[in-house]
Amino acid sequence: MGTALPRKAKRLTPLRLTEPPPTREHPLHKAIAHALTIELAPAGRMSNHGVVWWSVDLASYMGNIPETHLDRGCVPGIPDIFVLHDGRNYMMEVKASDGILSWPQRRLAAAVIRSGCRVAIVSTVSTALAALDEWQIPRARRINGL
Repeated sequence: MGTALPRKAKRLTPLRLTEPPPTREHPLHKAIAHALTIELAPAGRMSNHGVVWWSVDLASYMGNIPETHLDRGCVPGIPDIFVLHDGRNYMMEVKASDGILSWPQRRLAAAVIRSGCRVAIVSTVSTALAALDEWQIPRARRINGL
C-alpha cells in the first residue's frame, strides 16, 4: 500500500454580505401574524375597532389528491392574510424579500383589485403595518417604531 498524498488546503473565500439574507416566508408570516395579534386582535376575533383578520394556507389542506381543493373552490394564488374592516376586504400576500408573485397570485390579485378590494405585497412586519395604516385600518399602535 502506498502512502496517501497530503491534500492541498482549500482556500476559503470570506463571506461578504451587503444585506442580510432574505427571511423565508413561513417565519415571516408567523412574525406578521404575531404583530397583527398585538395590533388588532387574535386571528378570527374582532378588535375593539371592528377589525377581523385571519391567515389562509391552502398548502396544508390539499389532501392526498391535489385536485380536490379545486372542486371546493380553492383556487391557486389566494393571498396569505385577509383583513376585514367596515364591510371591506383587504388582503396581504407575504413574500420573502427575494420572492416574486406567481402567475396565479398575479391573476387573482388583479381580479381582487378590479373588484374594489385592496391587496398589499408585504415582506416585513413594518410593511404589513404600513399597509394597515395606508388602508386606514385602526390598530392599537403597541409596536413601537412601526
